[in-house]
Parts: sequence; C-alpha cells; structure tokens
Amino acid sequence: MLEWVLAGLLCIVTYVVFTLSTSSGSQYEDNSIDAFISKDSSVAKRLAPRENKYKRNYITDGRQILLLYGTEYGFSEEVATKLFDRLGEESVLNGMLWQPRLVNVKYYSYIRWTEEQLCLLVISTSGDGVPPTDALPFYQMLMNSGETLSHIRYAVLALGDSNYPHFCKTGLSLDKRLGELSAVRLLDCQTIDMEDWPVISDWMNRVVGAVSEADLAVKTDYLVVNSLGNNEGHTRTNPFLSRLLVKKPLTVVDNDEDKVTIQCEFDITGSGLTWTAGDALGVYPQNNQSQVEGILQALGYTGQEGVETDQRPWGHTDRVLTCKEMLLRYLDIKHVKPELLELILSHSSCDDQRQQLRDLLHTQVPSGVREYLSVREVLDVVEEFKVRPLPVDRFLSHLKPLQPRYYSISSSPQINSNTVCVTAAVVRYSTLGRDREGVTTCYLQDRLLPGDQCHVFISRNPDFRLPSNTKTPLILIGPGTGIAPFRAFLQERALLSQEDRGQILLYFGCRHKNKDFLYRDELENLAEKSVICLRPAFSRDQEEKVYVQHLLLQDGSLIWNLVNKEEAAVYICGDAKHMARDVHKVLLQIIVMQGRTTQDEAELFLKGLETQGRYQKDVWVT
Repeated sequence: MLEWVLAGLLCIVTYVVFTLSTSSGSQYEDNSIDAFISKDSSVAKRLAPRENKYKRNYITDGRQILLLYGTEYGFSEEVATKLFDRLGEESVLNGMLWQPRLVNVKYYSYIRWTEEQLCLLVISTSGDGVPPTDALPFYQMLMNSGETLSHIRYAVLALGDSNYPHFCKTGLSLDKRLGELSAVRLLDCQTIDMEDWPVISDWMNRVVGAVSEADLAVKTDYLVVNSLGNNEGHTRTNPFLSRLLVKKPLTVVDNDEDKVTIQCEFDITGSGLTWTAGDALGVYPQNNQSQVEGILQALGYTGQEGVETDQRPWGHTDRVLTCKEMLLRYLDIKHVKPELLELILSHSSCDDQRQQLRDLLHTQVPSGVREYLSVREVLDVVEEFKVRPLPVDRFLSHLKPLQPRYYSISSSPQINSNTVCVTAAVVRYSTLGRDREGVTTCYLQDRLLPGDQCHVFISRNPDFRLPSNTKTPLILIGPGTGIAPFRAFLQERALLSQEDRGQILLYFGCRHKNKDFLYRDELENLAEKSVICLRPAFSRDQEEKVYVQHLLLQDGSLIWNLVNKEEAAVYICGDAKHMARDVHKVLLQIIVMQGRTTQDEAELFLKGLETQGRYQKDVWVT
C-alpha cells in the first residue's frame, strides 16, 4: 500500500514540475517556474537565476532593432538599457513583435549591416571631444566606410557635458556620417547635457512613436547576443579583486582649507591586466555604511530583504542579494533621479508632500527639479518625504547603478607591472547643513585599509600617449593631481640616457610649497639630475597669486621655440573647466606673440598640433 502512495506522489510531483517548466518562458506567466522563483527569494537562491534579459537571443521570428551604445563611464549603457526595457514593454503591450538587441559598439564586427533595418545609437563624448575608448574602432570604421546604408533607419542620442569645449561631438559626428552614408534619419540627433533625464525620457517617447510607424519586416535574427564578450578578462563589467598594498598622504593638513591628497598602490598580480603610461585605473567604491543605514531606517527596511537583479552583479554567483548589500556595493545613493520622486509621489498619502512633488516634477522650468536634486542625495530625499511602505524592489530599481571612478595611473609598468599607483584628492564639502563626501576618495581614505581588497580594472586612454620618438621634447602642464600621469611619463624617460631623451619642461601648480607640492622630493631629484626643467607655481605663498599659465607666459619664447622648431609635444592634465581653458588661451597668446600670427592662425596652428598628436589633454570636470 505504501509503495502505491509513494508512486502516486511521484507522478504528481513529476506532472507539476513539467507543467511549470513548460509554461510560457520569456514572459513568465503566473504558473511558470520563473514566476515561482521570482516570488520567493529563498528559492531563487537555490535555483539557477533567469537568463540575463539584456543578453537575450531570439529564437522566433520578429522585427529586430539594433540598440547600440558607446560608453566610457557607464551612463550611455544605463540609458540604453532603459530604452531596451521601454521598447520591450511597448512591444508586449501592442503586439509589435519588436526584438531589441543591446550591443556595445565595441562588438560592431559581429553586426551584419546588410541585415539590419533600424539602428538606435546612444553614445557619449569623452574628455576633449573624443569617442569612448571602446567605441573608437567603431567610430573610425564608420568614418572611413564607403558602404551604402540606405536600407537602415536610425536615431542618435548624443550624451555630453557642456563644460567641455567639444560638446557631444562624437554623437553629432556619427549622426552626420550615417546620413552621409544614405541611412534614413528617424529623428534628429538629440544632445543631452550631463544626466538630463526629462529630455532623455522625451526622446525615448519620440523614438517609440517613430519606431511604431516604421514598417519593419519580420525576420529571423542572426545575432547571438549572449556570446559577445564572454572571454575578455577583467573589464569594467568584470573587475579584478585587487589588494591595497600602500596608502600614504602626499600633503600636510593644518586647517580645514588644506586639501588631503593620497597615493594608493594596488596589487594586480595574476590579473592579466596591463597598462600603458597615460591610462587610468577604474576603482569600484563602497558607499558609506552610515548613509546606507540612514536610508534603511527612513524607509523602514531591515536591510535583509532579498532582491533579484536583472543581471548578475560582478563579484556574485547569483542575482539575489540583500537590500543592504545592493545599497552598499552596487547602487548610487549620491545622485537622485527624478524617477525616484515620481515613485515617492505615487506612494505618498500626504497632500502637502504630493503637491510639493507635483510642483517640482511638473513645472514648466526643467531646471527646477535639477536644482533641487543637485544639492541632495538619496538620504536627503527619503528623510524629507517619509513614505511607508515603499516596495523594496521598486525603490532600488529607481536608483542609478554605482559607477566606478577613474584615476590617472601615476606609475609606469616599466618600473613595476604588478603594482598600480593612483593619486587622489579627497573630496569633502557641505550642502544643506550636512557634510558630504566624494564617494570613492573618502572610501579610499576612510574605509579601505592596506590589506583590504578592492575591485579595479584598467581604462585605456589611447589619446594620451608619449611620443614614440623618445628624443621629442615634452611640455607637461599638470597642476594638483594632474601630475599623476606625468609621474608615469617621467619614470619612463628617467630610464633613458641623456642622449636618448628630449628636453622636458614640467609645469606644476599647487597652493603652498611646503603643504601640497605633490611628489616634491621625486621632482626636485629629477631636476637635479637634469631629467626635467621644473617650473612650480605656488598660488598662495605670496600676496599675488601665481598659476601655471603665468609661468607659461613668462617662458613664451622657449615654448614657441620648442614647439615650432623642435616639434615638441604639449600635454595638459587636470581641471577642464578653468585650468585647461586658461592654459589653452595662454598657448594661443604665445603663438600670436612669438609667432607673429593672427588669432585665427593660432587656432589653426593648435588644431594642427592636435591632429599630429602633439597637443594632448587628459582633463575632467569636478
């Protein structure tokens, strides 16, 4: 009798499992095994997580959409994933059979352009108007292509920062080039200044409308998206778990006005990572635990709530993490998206709060919400609008991914290929009466101790390289932490004999000679050995402030002679908003004065140097 009961139970279990596993797959009907897993995080931890939807392969016929992104720091990818989700939702709602494929442009060689019908491109402009490093081959390919693309419709979202001189140059150039190759423009190119989500959302709405009117043929997809980039080693999406070997201060701090700058040395032994002087190290931080605890308390979360993510975070074998771990390691709690305010509005029961949020979000002046959020972080917002209950998964989905921060590498692999040095100025400030901190610099300074582990990767910077001819004279201009890549340059040049290296002028600037003269001993030693001509500017050591541009102007004749007659290369590293612009103006002034040219001729001269790779910048906006 017992045997019959057991046999019957076995049959029932077998039937249930079969029914669950064969129910609608990708859309997860209520009785599917995927729906069962997603509802019970404890089960999800024990069973294999669902396929990464952003690497979906389509096995049925449909209307394919090529969704390309080119990113340096991750924002273009974030926008592209939002557009992917939007297209997918619209397709399901209206039965459009759309099949968006999310592809990093670095994999452009896998694309069969003759089989594509519609391409949506989200791409940023990096540094001084150049494409993201991974996007450079794609950019060059398209610029040099003679292929006719009249069968492709396209739209470009160009991301940039108006603080830089070549705003959205990459996206605008690609939009123009696609048109020149006879591709049909679906929408005019949309430029985005920094992270202007209202404009981005409006563009997505217009894209969905335009795609809906496009007559796309139903075909079988050829692209195997989930096979792209599986064997790339350690990258931004698969960083290496390094160990901090050394952390040391580089400045003397006597009062609150003095800046703290540190050097950190990371062990990358066994990583397979390589770099060239001029590259940067990407560092993934962890958020301040006290801020995370404050968010959890404000929202009434324990922190142990299980959350399933759409794709497996690096450093984990599954996609189920606790809410607290997500906030500590994977989500940005410093920058607030307007969508978070929308979510709070939809769950608030307080009339005054609802009206305040409506006024912020629906004002005719878009700068209103930007100004409000520019001085606030996630903790400020959830404390100001105490809304309970706010669903954990929905709250987390309205936060940005935590992005790595990039630091110019201040050591040469020719000295030690297993240790990477970075130089970082620790950021602290206040807004709304609350102390604030730079996410990564304060993580490095306050919480990461020698011996601790930290995820890192190498970020290539092919547009900031030493000349192949070691006898080429160098003019290096790097105030503050702008000295970092030049330290790596000088380590390599110091290995050469006097006969094998050209003259090197180094312009360094800081506030006080005895407080923040970074790498003073090293630089003065190189000057004593005639490796460099050291020209430091100390802005606060005398009544009249002196900056590097003042010293450049003093040395105008020497600089003009080196550039014009000896074909010197000029490098600028540091602040883009003020220093780099001021230095550029002084260089133009030197060319006009010493070369006896007009302003227009001086501009053309510098552009010529840039084209030749003799005028390079590694600049950023703080």
